[in-house]
Amino acid sequence: MATKTLNIAIDEKLLKKIDSAVKKDMGSRSEYFRRLALADLERRQRWATLIDAGNKVGKNMGITSEAQVYKLLED
Repeated sequence: MATKTLNIAIDEKLLKKIDSAVKKDMGSRSEYFRRLALADLERRQRWATLIDAGNKVGKNMGITSEAQVYKLLED
């Protein structure tokens, strides 16, 4: 797998916390940010899947507005 080096700006206090976590669990900053990126991408995909499923259910129920969703939640 080809890799690409990135330069990012991070607050020093946050970087110290990251380094502390890295020492305990991951071994390197690169591994930390790689795992972070993968977890974020996976989370975004799960949300997209959930939203798509909700839209399909809403369409099947004839829901055409956000107000209808809130009305169902109130009942």
